[in-house]
Amino acid sequence: MKVEMHTHTSETSPCAHINAKDVLKLYKEAGYDTVVITDHYSKWAIEQSGAKTPDEMIYHFLKGYRVALKYSKKIGINVLLGCEVTLTESPNDYLLYGADESFFFKHNFLYNLSIEELSELCHNEGILIIQAHPGRAYCEPVNPVLLDGAEVYNGNLRHDSNNDKTYAWAYEHDLIMTSGSDFHEKEDLAHGGIITEHEIKTEEQLIKTLLSGNYSLITPAE
Repeated sequence: MKVEMHTHTSETSPCAHINAKDVLKLYKEAGYDTVVITDHYSKWAIEQSGAKTPDEMIYHFLKGYRVALKYSKKIGINVLLGCEVTLTESPNDYLLYGADESFFFKHNFLYNLSIEELSELCHNEGILIIQAHPGRAYCEPVNPVLLDGAEVYNGNLRHDSNNDKTYAWAYEHDLIMTSGSDFHEKEDLAHGGIITEHEIKTEEQLIKTLLSGNYSLITPAE
């Protein structure tokens, strides 16, 4: 199976320019079997939405995912829920895998947590926390003890993510390694992801595969 691990939709992420239905159409045509929607969960993104209450905030965050999930059944592609959290304490971004909708309603305002608090919460809930593109100029790798893994290949063409540097750091600390296109617009299509012989149609199957290491990284630009 071919899985995109890092995708944004225009319904939720202010910096994304492609709606959820078109995202799925593009990935279906590109030969992917599963797309993980990792829309932005940050103070900035929520403020842009105009959401006022905790529930309104989560409904907005889930909007792109829910549109994608409903449409996925029509075209025959799998959609999973993920998240890219930016904490107010730093510009670093963290990809969360394995959370369901109830997690976000239960734990709102995630962006106000410290990385230590987010790490503890995720590990208590069985959620993997992967630092996204830690090699970018405005990011800094955090204490690897707080992480499950790192996005060692980020395919976004508009950023220099220093993927080689991140790979070496993740290898040194024995972290789970992921690859993702960081999809925001059409030029980002199919620039990352993973390939595996394991079925990945649920968040639980995704976590099991990542923990097993039985997959290959998609790194088309290298």
